[in-house]
Amino acid sequence: MKSGKKRRLTIADIASRAGVSKATVSRVISNPALVKAETKKKIRAMMDRYDYIPNNLAAGLAGNPTRTIGVVIDELSNFFFIEIAEGIDRVISSAGYSMLLSSSRWIQERETGLVRSMISSWVDGVLLAPVSPESESINMLKRAGIPFVLIDCIPDSDAISFVATDNFRGGQIAADYINRHKREQTIIITGYEHQTVNSRMAGLKDTLHPSITFRHYTDVKTMEEGYNLVPLLLEKEKIATVSTMLFVTNDNVAIGIINRLREYKIRIPEQVSIMGYDNIKISGLCGVPLTTVSQPIFDMGRIAAMELLDMMAGNSTTPRRHIIQPELVERESTTSP
Repeated sequence: MKSGKKRRLTIADIASRAGVSKATVSRVISNPALVKAETKKKIRAMMDRYDYIPNNLAAGLAGNPTRTIGVVIDELSNFFFIEIAEGIDRVISSAGYSMLLSSSRWIQERETGLVRSMISSWVDGVLLAPVSPESESINMLKRAGIPFVLIDCIPDSDAISFVATDNFRGGQIAADYINRHKREQTIIITGYEHQTVNSRMAGLKDTLHPSITFRHYTDVKTMEEGYNLVPLLLEKEKIATVSTMLFVTNDNVAIGIINRLREYKIRIPEQVSIMGYDNIKISGLCGVPLTTVSQPIFDMGRIAAMELLDMMAGNSTTPRRHIIQPELVERESTTSP
């Protein structure tokens, strides 16, 4: 079934609706001082009415495809998102497309600006890892009629395509492991406030045995911040003498903690047991290979890219919705059963 894909508005469309020439609309966009105030007001009102975003490319003005896929991820320094990008590139490069890759840095306003820029550049499709399922950039893409797929986020609307992991189940897996390997104390460490982290924490709290309480450290976002957290854990939580389980909802942070603990000669896992989340490539290659709740990261990017290309080809109007199940990968950073 062919898709009735919404055609994106051009300058000619705005000119026709406003009753002016294409040249006048172009001047309002590029050199508004040359246009009479009344005419300028009428044209801008028409742009606002139809959510028109000016196109920056001549190819776009002619209505020609750019053979470019826009990709907005949250964080370029996080190996999780780099591995997603690798999965995307493997698919789209084979299909003759280029990737326009940008990072929102977990900033909502930056994400919106990046998506707006991609719309104005007339990319053929967008893969977006949004800061929030309520991101305005999602509405912008819907209004623009550009095929898009969300990554690492489950939207509120059933009409939006996405690829994500069942993070609630991931939190349950982590809690089950903590239940079976109880220590004197349990510490949870989370990073950015995000739907994925909230779901992991919800799953953990749902499954953790009532006898197990935990301390929760938030806003620890990077490998460096994990490294720098260790002295505080030594001083405040006495992890050098109190048998401890650490569950870290980001492998990058967990690896930073492992590196610092080894400098302090803290025994892993005998004294401090550490479980991460994601299963990035280096999690099995660090000083003490990391036990982690694994997501198929490369496949998330690959599946999202394949679905987007299919949507761009107009093969179906049905939303593409993938929820992938996580699993535990046990390594040397935790005690075996």
